[in-house]
Amino acid sequence: MKRKKILYTGYSSNIGGIERFLINVCKNLDRDKFEINILSFDGKRLYFQKELEQVGITFLNVTGRTKNYGQYLKDLKKIYCENDFDVIHFNIMNFSCFERIILAKKYSQARLILHSHSASIQKVYRKTRFLDKVGRFFTRNIEYEKLACGQEAGEWLFDKKEFLVLNNGIDVQAFQFNQNNRSEIRDEFNIKDNETIMGVIAKLEEQKNPRFLMEIFFEYQKLNSNSKLLLVGEGSLRKELEEKARILEIQDKVLFLGRRDDTEKIYSVMDIFVMPSWFEGFSIAIVEAQVNGLKCYTSTNVARESNVIGNVEFLSLEETPKYWAQKIFEADNERDEKAMEKIPDKFKIEETVKILSEIYEEK
Repeated sequence: MKRKKILYTGYSSNIGGIERFLINVCKNLDRDKFEINILSFDGKRLYFQKELEQVGITFLNVTGRTKNYGQYLKDLKKIYCENDFDVIHFNIMNFSCFERIILAKKYSQARLILHSHSASIQKVYRKTRFLDKVGRFFTRNIEYEKLACGQEAGEWLFDKKEFLVLNNGIDVQAFQFNQNNRSEIRDEFNIKDNETIMGVIAKLEEQKNPRFLMEIFFEYQKLNSNSKLLLVGEGSLRKELEEKARILEIQDKVLFLGRRDDTEKIYSVMDIFVMPSWFEGFSIAIVEAQVNGLKCYTSTNVARESNVIGNVEFLSLEETPKYWAQKIFEADNERDEKAMEKIPDKFKIEETVKILSEIYEEK
């Protein structure tokens, strides 16, 4: 039987929700049925790329859009023309990458699937908002199938058009609390057993609102001096955040772990998960944190669907960092030892892959 040839776009060199979704899917799709390809840019090494290549997944490189726009378009055209894709699955947060969609429609016979992974683009760069409007206009007559990580994400990207919610399933076994992981990583960074760790695993970008998180921790450590902040991920705001920590004189309490390929271990190090995003679709990171038993705090701008077992508290960004810190300090943040048992089947990767396989095999 001929394998269906799938191309995924949206995988970047920085770990985030889309990357986690694609890693989970690629590891679990039946490769006897599907030939998996992932679009990459500027030859950058991506998270888990070596591991994915070892199981037969191909990375197809194109020149970055901002590096050489003309070459970017030529590379996309060449990939679409030279590969007989059955499905091109666009994992997107908005329509700013509209050229990929337009050229796919023009130069490929593949079914196009647009998959929304965000519920807004407020508080992001003005250029992105402009390109989103341009992209919506130029793709308005293109036929494509519509998926979303949650109801709010689908309504944001597709307006009043019908779409299917595909839950971002995770490998629940990998993210359950593990005392050995906790001890191993805490030893690596000289974290004492009795220190309270507030943490997040996210790109250090505007969307995730890391400046506000830094201010929350600044207030929290006044209430609990035996605490540290763990930031896992890279992004354009890292240097600014390092400087902010110095200005607030908490640099010895803030740990920048950067890129990590063992994020499933990191959750066990934490005691509280805090992600005050400006906007978010269904958050895989929040689900992973809940599987680990962590109490999670996030903004009211994050999709409520992310609260899969009731361990998430939503707080308004109109409140002060001091208010957030006080709420967190006063709350019961004991780890839920039975959290993994409470995760509904629909949020497990096995169910996500089953539904996605059925979608790919429809035609």
